[in-house]
Amino acid sequence: MKSLKWTFLLTFFLSGLAYADYGCHFVLNSRLETPLNAAGKKIAIRFTSRQDMSLIGVSFYCEQAVIPPAYQVELREDIKGMPSTAILESASVTPKGGCWNTVPFNNLPLFPGKVYHIVIEQDATRGGQHLVGIIDSQHFASIAYGDHLNPFDPTDEKPDPRLNVLTFDGETWQTLDRQPLYALHGAGSKYQGNPYDSFEELPIHGNGTSQDRSDDVLRGEALHPHSGLSAKGFAVRLRKQGQPTAPLNYRVYVINFLQHKTTLAFTGQALQPDQVTDSFQWVTIGIHKEDHAQSFPPECRYVVFQSDSGRPVSQSPGCEDCYVLSEVGNSGGLGEAADMTFDSGAHRSRETFSIDGGATWIDRFERDANVVIIGDLGATGESPELGDIPTPEPWYRDWTP
Repeated sequence: MKSLKWTFLLTFFLSGLAYADYGCHFVLNSRLETPLNAAGKKIAIRFTSRQDMSLIGVSFYCEQAVIPPAYQVELREDIKGMPSTAILESASVTPKGGCWNTVPFNNLPLFPGKVYHIVIEQDATRGGQHLVGIIDSQHFASIAYGDHLNPFDPTDEKPDPRLNVLTFDGETWQTLDRQPLYALHGAGSKYQGNPYDSFEELPIHGNGTSQDRSDDVLRGEALHPHSGLSAKGFAVRLRKQGQPTAPLNYRVYVINFLQHKTTLAFTGQALQPDQVTDSFQWVTIGIHKEDHAQSFPPECRYVVFQSDSGRPVSQSPGCEDCYVLSEVGNSGGLGEAADMTFDSGAHRSRETFSIDGGATWIDRFERDANVVIIGDLGATGESPELGDIPTPEPWYRDWTP
């Protein structure tokens, strides 16, 4: 099995023009936070600008605000990985906790390929001549970030090796290797950042009626490849809950958006219960040989998962003896969040589910399930033959720049 895995991965990466994957690889397990509860403490979000932008606003996520003082949100250039002491632009805000906070900037130009820092620190004087406000363990705000560093832009997964979170203790900067939560708002509807501030577990089960699939709970992702893709398999991040007795199956639906109707294109067995653990992991799932000819045109398809096993329960994750798919999303309150999620908009790709076995569907915008299509782009010329993908195998993507 291991040799098959490495053969697949080597073939996959060396034949980038012929083979590709398409879907949301972004991972978040929980939000972390750093309290700015003393004078001199700072936090910085480091990023690479993707485009020419006239910056008119910056957003960040404040986890807690306990009778907070005012804070200054600054844009600085990068010097050897650390924020410059020179402030390009700044704005003052008294943050609100448990939500996104946005401050206005005055058309500050950003340049593509250049590294910047958003620095947040106490605004001690608020433009006056003396200290105002109190900052201590009872008067502070904490800035949130993700636990898992995804060093790429969520929209198209273009790598940003400089992306990170840094903290300053009054003497030195420290790099945390955590995922920034931030957004840049530019004139002319230009955006950049990471809106994924929350994580959910998506239960997949047979609703306690293993012989009746009409009430099954199906979960997955609506995916809209940008070009034709001949599917060879899927990569999904999932786990099992309890002891499922039936396999996990994949289903692919064609969508007629004019009639709001879905039609099952093909289905097959993804994995057996003993082929997945009780902890989340990426696995590859090979599509059956008879389905290899199934193609994904540059149109929307539902890629979802179903099982006869399992029943609903009131405790998290909402089912027992079932399968659970991971996802990421925006909790709300961030302007234009959909433009910064995977595929740059909810009408291309978004999380979807059904509670009636696939008869009707509910789309969850600004949220994305960890579902990826692995396939052949159909490039011209000779390309190595991709063998059967083992089912399942650990899947991971090398983001090393």
